[in-house]
Amino acid sequence: MNQDTRVHYRNATGVWKFVGAVLLLGLFQGAQADVDAGREAYDNQDYETALREFMPLAEEGNMNAQFYMGLMYANGYGLPQDPEEAQRWFEKFSEQLDVSAKFNLAVMYYQGKSVPQDVPKAVYWFKRAAEEGDPEAQFNLGFIYDNGYGVAQDRKEAIKWYEEAANQGIVEAQNNLGVMYSEGQGVPKDYVQAYFWFNVAAKQGDKNAAKFRDTLAKDMNTSQVAKAIKLTHEWQLTSGH
Repeated sequence: MNQDTRVHYRNATGVWKFVGAVLLLGLFQGAQADVDAGREAYDNQDYETALREFMPLAEEGNMNAQFYMGLMYANGYGLPQDPEEAQRWFEKFSEQLDVSAKFNLAVMYYQGKSVPQDVPKAVYWFKRAAEEGDPEAQFNLGFIYDNGYGVAQDRKEAIKWYEEAANQGIVEAQNNLGVMYSEGQGVPKDYVQAYFWFNVAAKQGDKNAAKFRDTLAKDMNTSQVAKAIKLTHEWQLTSGH
């Protein structure tokens, strides 16, 4: 199987769950009501009023107000642009995030939506979410390290995070693992492991994985295929997928 068969299953539009700044803030309903007046002023570009509303709330620890303060400093809305002050407020906000919000903050940094693009910060927040078990964050980290997007390419690190995501049922991670094992990228070449991951993805309905598996099988002996199928059955029993 040559390099051209490799498929990166989620691209810059498919992989990221970007929800946007205002929608992101909707995740924090408990803190939302207090910032309504400031948010309305912000949406109407009345930044002087927005600042007057947000500042005391942010200083009291309201996470939504902290986020808006970060946006205002980052963009110079109603006050001089100050990246360091923006970062200070974003960090205060981020300390209160749940795993989904950490993921979305990572997306915002990666894409440069509502905040200045900052891939190292995106990787940092993807890792925070991934370490808490978010499978899409795990896949994203694998994808970033696999391709060297904004970081040094590190296929061993990619394998690590792909495996975390794959074991939680992310088909794209399973398929990418199949390709990496079949080509020896970041790991020793291992057709049994490659067949196993392609087969797992195929069992979840991925047609490309089924094609890759069947192509790979032509270069394997009966014993190797049987071992890979056994691994698939064991994985299905233990993973619940």
